[in-house]
Amino acid sequence: MESAARSHRDLHRAKALSAEAAVTIALVALAWLALDDITTDNSTGFKPEYSLLAACGAWCLFLAYDLLKQGYGRLGTFSMLAVAAAVWVAFDGLGHKRDGGWSVFWPEYTVMFIAWLWFLALPIVLIALGRRVMPTGDTTELGSLRSN
Repeated sequence: MESAARSHRDLHRAKALSAEAAVTIALVALAWLALDDITTDNSTGFKPEYSLLAACGAWCLFLAYDLLKQGYGRLGTFSMLAVAAAVWVAFDGLGHKRDGGWSVFWPEYTVMFIAWLWFLALPIVLIALGRRVMPTGDTTELGSLRSN
């Protein structure tokens, strides 16, 4: 009985990790489009883009908290640091023109790019974790995937 409950719990966690990975991939792609618009356009108003980045940051913060709560301390901690760094950079004014022109090597772009890369790689890790906790045998809802 305990094995069945554990198997059900593991299956639920594996599905949750896969769902979190899917949402993160979608938001990271949208964040890239928003960042591209902010950094390459000459407009002064980027309310939709900054709103999207705020929503992405909120999701990443939730994801970091969930990882910490599930016992993935390193992943959760690095995720929290990535969100904190991105928020710090955003409040400094991402996308403004400095004296001397544009440069992709400004610290705020580097920090934002590293945070973006972290959340691009994290779904791969989440999928791997989901596969690792997936129960084996005929205990899944789908039954065995092996042919006889």
